[in-house]
Amino acid sequence: MRQFGNLRAVPGAASCLKSSKSNTIVLSGLSGSGKTILFYQKGKVKPVHVVDVPGHARLKPKLDEFLPRAAGVVFVVDAQDFLSSMQAAAEYLYDILTKATVVKKRIPVLIFCNKTDKVTAHSKEFIKKQLEKEVNKLRESRNAISSADITDEVELGVPGEAFNFSQCQNKVTVAEGAGLTGNVSAVEQFIREHVRA
Repeated sequence: MRQFGNLRAVPGAASCLKSSKSNTIVLSGLSGSGKTILFYQKGKVKPVHVVDVPGHARLKPKLDEFLPRAAGVVFVVDAQDFLSSMQAAAEYLYDILTKATVVKKRIPVLIFCNKTDKVTAHSKEFIKKQLEKEVNKLRESRNAISSADITDEVELGVPGEAFNFSQCQNKVTVAEGAGLTGNVSAVEQFIREHVRA
């Protein structure tokens, strides 16, 4: 196990899953969003297992190994390159928000808009609004699919209403910052709030 400041890196699922306390934060998001930069940030937070789940589509199933032990999920979005990855990011986020494990345990999710130090970055308000629209489209199209075809997925939102994150059974918040410059106070605060001492 490697340690970075007060953050401890867990190289394998076995170490993480043996812990009796829920002190695991799962970093998820698309490749290139800046998850690994956050992983290596030295923060003044409680000892925590930070698991960086690869963002490549073929490796998304690895997320299922860590969610049952998660105290929280930090979903990292590239605020600078958001429009080109918006649909894929919304699909990944939808998959997390509809996981039975996440809903049943009410695992909090922080959508962290990274790279906001860049001039061309989109604001967290814009990203939140666009993600809600995209998730709503996904919800409508997936609700049309027979429920027999969907495994381990919980219906999202309020039927007949446009989706917004406040409709989730678990707490979903949106924050912004920049991993490269060390502006990750929102992530540190999320960890302080949700990781057991």
